[in-house]
Amino acid sequence: MTLPDFLPKSLFAAVLLGLFLPITGRYLMLGRSILLGLAVPQMSMAGIALLFLGSALGWTWCAAFEDEGARAAAGALMLSVPTLLLLAVVQRRGRHLSEAWLAVAYLASVAGTNLMLSSNAVGETYLSDLFHGRLILISDAALKLLADMLLLVAAVVIALRRRFLLVLTDPDFAAVAGVRVTGWIMLLALLNGCVIGASVAAVGPLVTFGFLILPALCASTFTRSLRAHLIGSMVAGVLTAIAGYKIAYRYDFPLGDSTVGFAAALLVVTRIGDFLMVRWAGKM
Repeated sequence: MTLPDFLPKSLFAAVLLGLFLPITGRYLMLGRSILLGLAVPQMSMAGIALLFLGSALGWTWCAAFEDEGARAAAGALMLSVPTLLLLAVVQRRGRHLSEAWLAVAYLASVAGTNLMLSSNAVGETYLSDLFHGRLILISDAALKLLADMLLLVAAVVIALRRRFLLVLTDPDFAAVAGVRVTGWIMLLALLNGCVIGASVAAVGPLVTFGFLILPALCASTFTRSLRAHLIGSMVAGVLTAIAGYKIAYRYDFPLGDSTVGFAAALLVVTRIGDFLMVRWAGKM
């Protein structure tokens, strides 16, 4: 992907993430599955570690992924997509997946990733960059995959937003109205898995989770409608990307940590501002 000289790849990637990842995060919030945004990116990292381990051990099915970027993308998607599809099936069968099990999945993924990388120096170096937010080192191939995936999924989600909102907010009414709720939930899980997998392969789990959840939480503080929440989430995401880039450039901080740190600070400021406004309005 060729970009003009005045627009660094890292800034372009951050703006893409800030603009489109909050859309996926918003659907996770509506489905009351915020912790999936934490557990699934880490499971994607475990998939990447598995492919690096398989390549080092000479597994034949890993031989097709000679490039590190392709190996990372395949490994991330290999676990993120099936995991979300499986969870969607479990939830549609009326079984509630508790937060404890998501915590177990997160911890198991961290431990499994570290164990698979313990004897693989190449994979350990590559995933170490991803753990710290690989925005500044993003390659042309990773940026192209990220842009293509985010634009494609965003177009599908926005085009079908009314149906997705219906099955998430009122599945019983949707079923009575003749909507195939399970099929739509599975489609949304597939789209979310593709977005999370591509994002983790490009920039790592920290930045992915930060852009998934924090801008959407910020927007929920001051918006009162679903449309306003969507627009507010995207605006907060872009603001986070630009401000985080400027902070990292000005103070020589890691770009991924700067964006997530700014998003967390923005959330705190919005919540304090909302609290003070409510208190002030109550005294009027």
